[in-house]
Amino acid sequence: MDLKEIVQESYSIAEVGRKLGYSYFNGKVRNEIKIKIGDIDCSHFKKNGDSQKKYKHIEKDCPVCGDKFTTQEGHKKEKITCSHSCANTFFRSGPDHGNWNEDAYRTTCFHYHYKKCVCCSEETIVEVHHMDGNHQNNEPSNLVPMCPTHHQYWHSNYKYVIEDLVIEYHVNWKRSNNGL
Repeated sequence: MDLKEIVQESYSIAEVGRKLGYSYFNGKVRNEIKIKIGDIDCSHFKKNGDSQKKYKHIEKDCPVCGDKFTTQEGHKKEKITCSHSCANTFFRSGPDHGNWNEDAYRTTCFHYHYKKCVCCSEETIVEVHHMDGNHQNNEPSNLVPMCPTHHQYWHSNYKYVIEDLVIEYHVNWKRSNNGL
């Protein structure tokens, strides 16, 4: 490839330098490259303040939180989420993640159910109840999120206080999720 082709296929003097084999780039090297380029047309090069760039800036919606953010389209590090926090949620949760443990009933329960008590909507401390009493059956349809108080009600003489609520939730959840 001759020098004219290298210049035409590059987007900056620095890229021309890399293609010519310069391992570092400073003012002296930049001047050497400018001398080598000579009269070759460089009007397509990116300049400070110029809107022409190698990667187009685009606006996206974060798939986790819905916020808008800007990223570079086509760049090898094009952002998918708006932040590290959202990236952790997006890439490090659910059955597709390498650390997912289907046997961990709490993980399974809170993936398929909201993490709040079905009786009182408590969200701070939530336990998982196995509807059939079999702690080996960790199917999502067998798990029900409950606060410690209502979970204790279920396993006591006061089960009748919450039984209708829990059974109604369980039946409705199975119906809306096709019996997962």
